[in-house]
Amino acid sequence: MALYIDHSFIKKVSREWRWGIVAIYTSALYVFLPFGPRFWRFVLGQWGDSINYLGLFLVFVLGGYFLLYLIFQKQVREISVYFAFILISFSCLAILKYMCSTGPERFHLLMYGILGCIIFWAFKNDVKKTRVYFYTTILVFLLGTTDELIQGLLPMRVFDVKDIFMNCLSGGMGELFIAFVLRPDI
Repeated sequence: MALYIDHSFIKKVSREWRWGIVAIYTSALYVFLPFGPRFWRFVLGQWGDSINYLGLFLVFVLGGYFLLYLIFQKQVREISVYFAFILISFSCLAILKYMCSTGPERFHLLMYGILGCIIFWAFKNDVKKTRVYFYTTILVFLLGTTDELIQGLLPMRVFDVKDIFMNCLSGGMGELFIAFVLRPDI
């Protein structure tokens, strides 16, 4: 099949590499914090307000990819999976439209959604049953809170409780997607 992409390598990644990927990704988020305002000024200078729609574009691209994956590769026939997919996708779009007013805020959904997914992936083999979701949520909350605490210490950045909420909500959306759409064997 032309749309087949082999994802089996994901299951073969060692525990150490999984947590290494979490550490590298989280470190990249934290290291970028001092440069965020300067980066966004540059981006807005280059592309203007149209960059604020990049988050929506990425949700559509990722959504399209996963929809094709469910239909053609996983060959899912359960209507509940597609219902969950649509509900989660529209929830992401609603969050982007009604809760995020700037481009950087819109990237919380993507950045912490990905973080939630890779933390789940790292925990998956070590934590059995549904506790993996609880532990993932706690770690995403702690990392998102640390992100905001660091921002509170940096000049040109501010601590914002709304951002902690957005980080947790974004990680939770990633977990909901895993739980109700991808349905891994736990």
